[in-house]
Amino acid sequence: MPLSDRRARILAFIVEDYVESAQPVGSAALVARHELDLSSATVRSEMKTLEEEGLITHPHTSAGRVPSNLGYRTYVGSLMGERRLSSEEELTILHQFHQSAVNLQRWLSLSASVLANSLHTAAIATPPHMVEVRLKQLQLVELTEESALLVVVMNDAAVLQHTLQLAETTTQDQLTQLAGRLNQQLAGHTATEIEARTPATGAIEQQVVDQVVALLRSEEDAASEPPLIEGVRELLRQPEYEGDSDRLLDTLEAVETSRLQRAIPARALGNDDVAIVIGDENPGERYNDMSFVLSRYGPAGGAGGLIGLLGPTRLDYPDAVAHVRYVSDVLTELMRRFYGDAGPEPMSGEDR
Repeated sequence: MPLSDRRARILAFIVEDYVESAQPVGSAALVARHELDLSSATVRSEMKTLEEEGLITHPHTSAGRVPSNLGYRTYVGSLMGERRLSSEEELTILHQFHQSAVNLQRWLSLSASVLANSLHTAAIATPPHMVEVRLKQLQLVELTEESALLVVVMNDAAVLQHTLQLAETTTQDQLTQLAGRLNQQLAGHTATEIEARTPATGAIEQQVVDQVVALLRSEEDAASEPPLIEGVRELLRQPEYEGDSDRLLDTLEAVETSRLQRAIPARALGNDDVAIVIGDENPGERYNDMSFVLSRYGPAGGAGGLIGLLGPTRLDYPDAVAHVRYVSDVLTELMRRFYGDAGPEPMSGEDR
C-alpha cells in the first residue's frame, strides 16, 4: 500500500520524537506535541496501518510505537529534511583543525573526536589508501583445454592471479582474443562499474568477468587499514544500553577494531557523498540494531579513506549526515592543501 501523505507525516513525527526522547511514541502525545488537526483515534488508526506495513513496531506492553528498521529507511530515503551546519558550528569545527599540527594521524583522530562529541555516539576514521581500485589490464593463459590462468593488474600496481576451471574447452588463441576484447571494455573501471556493464556474451566471458570483479574486491578489502574509533563511552551512554548487559557486551564486541574493520560497509557509498546503512542492512548480527553514516574523504582520484559514525538505529540522521559531510569536506581540503591532489603516502607503522 502506498504511503499516504498523512501517514508519511505521522511516521516522520514518530521517528523524530523517538530519536529525541528514546521513549515509545503514543498517539495522544503526538497530537499534542505537534498540534495536529487530527483526533487521537485517527492517529491511532494510521499508526495501526503503519505497524501493519512494518514501518513501526509495538515494544513490549507499551502503548507507544517505535520505528522499525524499515521505518528508519523510509524516513531517510524520502521524509527527512536536509540539515546544514550553521556558520557558528562550522567555525567551531574549523577552529579545532586550525589548532592541530599538520599531521594526518592527528587530523583523523580529531575528525572522529569531533563527530563523536557532536552526535554522542561512536565515530570512525580509516587511514587513506587508493580509494578506487581499478583494472589496468588482464591476461588469460591456457593451462589445459578446460583451465586457464587469469592474471589481473590493478591501477595500484598489484598483480593477482587465479586459476579458472572453464565452462567450455577453449584454445590460447580464443583466450587471447577474449582478453583483448575485455581489456578494451573494462580497463580503467572499478568492480562496481564492471558489474553494471552489459551482460557477458558467453559462459567463459562471464566466468572471467566475475573473477575479475572478485579480485578487484579482494584488493579493495586488502587496501583498507584498521580504523580509528572514538566515542565508545558516548555510544554506551545511550539509553538503549541501560540495563541490557547482553546488548552492551554485543556492542563492545562490535566496536572491537578487527571486527569493525571487516564490518564497515564501504561499498554502500557507491557514488553517494554520504551513505546510511541501517540495522539489518549491515552484515553480522552484532550490527543489526546499529547504523553507519559514512563518507569518503580525500581528493578525487587520489588516496583517501572513510569517516563516519556508528550508533544505535535511533540516530538523528539529518544531523549525522550534516556533520559527516562537513568534516569529510574539511579533511579533504586539508589533504589537498598540504599533500596535493594525489594525497599522502600510506602511513607507516611509526606514523600510526
